[in-house]
Amino acid sequence: MNDLKREQQPSRSAKKRAAKAVEDMAGRLVALGDADFRRLPLNGEIREAIDEARRINSHGARKRQLKHLAGLLRRDEDSHQQAEAFLEDLQLGRRKAAADFHYLEALRERLCDPEQREGALDEVRQKMSRIDTDKLRRLAESARQHKDKRAFRELFRMLKAAHPEEL
Repeated sequence: MNDLKREQQPSRSAKKRAAKAVEDMAGRLVALGDADFRRLPLNGEIREAIDEARRINSHGARKRQLKHLAGLLRRDEDSHQQAEAFLEDLQLGRRKAAADFHYLEALRERLCDPEQREGALDEVRQKMSRIDTDKLRRLAESARQHKDKRAFRELFRMLKAAHPEEL
């Protein structure tokens, strides 16, 4: 019976890892930018603890406040899950924005390459039907032939403005 109880309980190391993970999450919550902090779906004591930790400059005091915040998050499972979901959504949004940016950069490069231009224009026509492909072609040609940096930037701006939310 005693062995069965031991198997069901997490080990001391597992408990420490879980506590460290909550402390790390508390640190990420405190490090949020102002805009993200305003969107944070937490209220009450936990939000006040985060706000307090954001205002503290002293290393030791900030560390104590983070431990206090982590304790509050461990006690309130709903707030813990909300905060975790919020941070995951932020991270996914940032990853998607970076992927979109890289996609548009690669598309611009293909538009400027004479060998890949027609394939890239076809892709643009399919995914961004409202864009002026003649203007894209002129800008791409100017960027390639004359090393026109203004045309290169304008090409990216046009692609970004016409880029659909969901590819």
